[in-house]
Amino acid sequence: MRQQSTRAEISRWSFTNEYHFGDFRGDVDQMMRRGYDVHVHYANFGIRRIAFRMPDGFPFADAIEPYLFEEGIYWEPDGSGTAGILTLEPEGDAGTWEWMEDVQNLASDLIPIREMLIVGDLRPLYIAHLAFNWDDDAIEPPVPAGLRDQHYALDRLRSFYEIDPDLLSVASEASPEQNKSASDDSMIDNWMASLSEAELAENLRRCLTEPKLAASQLLTTIRTQASEAPNLGTGERTLGQLREAASKIEAERLRIQLAEAAKRSAEQKAAAEKALEKQLASIAENPELTIGRIDSAISEKNRPAYQRAAKQLGLLAMACGKPMADAKADAIRQKYPTRSALSSELKKEGF
Repeated sequence: MRQQSTRAEISRWSFTNEYHFGDFRGDVDQMMRRGYDVHVHYANFGIRRIAFRMPDGFPFADAIEPYLFEEGIYWEPDGSGTAGILTLEPEGDAGTWEWMEDVQNLASDLIPIREMLIVGDLRPLYIAHLAFNWDDDAIEPPVPAGLRDQHYALDRLRSFYEIDPDLLSVASEASPEQNKSASDDSMIDNWMASLSEAELAENLRRCLTEPKLAASQLLTTIRTQASEAPNLGTGERTLGQLREAASKIEAERLRIQLAEAAKRSAEQKAAAEKALEKQLASIAENPELTIGRIDSAISEKNRPAYQRAAKQLGLLAMACGKPMADAKADAIRQKYPTRSALSSELKKEGF
């Protein structure tokens, strides 16, 4: 692994490299065939590649065919055996994607995606197909069960490829309910109970003599035998129909938001008018208080205070009539003929 990069942070479980200039030039496929299970390559010039090492192929290999997509989702089997690498790699260049900040833990966050695929859960492939295929006339692939169910790893996949949540919401309308799968512990217990002592001994021998391969193959076999075939709804809608329906949802949401904003604005305006009416009534009842506030503000001798005095004078005009306010403005100018800032603020208020 060190031969792949002299600057990478390498542990037994991870290989991490960050570039600010240039890009990684190592052999990713060989790295995955020699130990790594999940690969994420993110670059702000358009690369968003995810790859999963599948140690023993897919339990229902034929089921993945409709999801494979020449420009973005492909399966590369090993030269021998059933293992291979599944890669998600949409086309893109600088400006295709928004900048992402939280990518450091993305590979770890996506580990459950690999586990889903190993047991025949095809939701990740359906989501990726929606994200990568922009042919509106294309028919959607079979709709996997459980698209309505929340899952953190699926949400990370969706956000990484900037898939519209409304699009997934529309797609999930044709998604069957997900079968409740048994835990690995119970599947292993049931499988062991079905074997003879000789078969158990042979499997134990294989795990001890082939530790890098036998255990993962055995677990895949157990999961496959315990799992039902993927529960898939028929893909009958075009991708264009899905996107059009998603656009209508967004448009309706915007309409509701605008209506609510208009309602709030009207309520705020009505409240402000009511408060102003109350304030003007109070001024009309005792204008001397407002005149006192005007004089007090002028005595502070600064522009913000002059602005407050001019505003109070405007309220006096609204409450008691323009003549009274004009008379007060004339008295102010006569008393402070050299205060140009004060005269300027009075002029802005129409005096």
